[in-house]
Amino acid sequence: MGAVLLFIHILAAGAWIGANVTQLVVTPSMQRTGGTAAAAWMRQTVRMGTRIFTPAALILLVTGILLVIDEDVYEFEQAFAVVGVLMVIIGAVLGMRVFGPLGKKAAELHESGEQSAAAAVHRKLTSFAILDMALLIFTVWAMVKRLGL
Repeated sequence: MGAVLLFIHILAAGAWIGANVTQLVVTPSMQRTGGTAAAAWMRQTVRMGTRIFTPAALILLVTGILLVIDEDVYEFEQAFAVVGVLMVIIGAVLGMRVFGPLGKKAAELHESGEQSAAAAVHRKLTSFAILDMALLIFTVWAMVKRLGL
């Protein structure tokens, strides 16, 4: 059972990281394109929150909890388990408070032709996206290293 849970856990992490990389690579060129194309892209990035990020985070949380319960060597108090739970919480907060609202705002600004204001929103989004990616990389490192084990 543990191998199946770990496989699903890793797939969910890959989905989260892959979606982050896609957004980090595509968003700058779409922002420069501007207009309805940029607005459509930003609406899709917001949609990714409910279609990719939220399911991936929930799967990570559930499989992570089940892995700790299933394996005799892991404990919820170990650093890598705490880091994993914290990453899901941070990701949820960033999604609800930053990525969703700012993504919608950027789409609206692109649609209304306010490209300089949209660019300012994109700069904020990029800063938070880099932070999110750095935290994800740290989380993967903590998991691989089994930090605290």
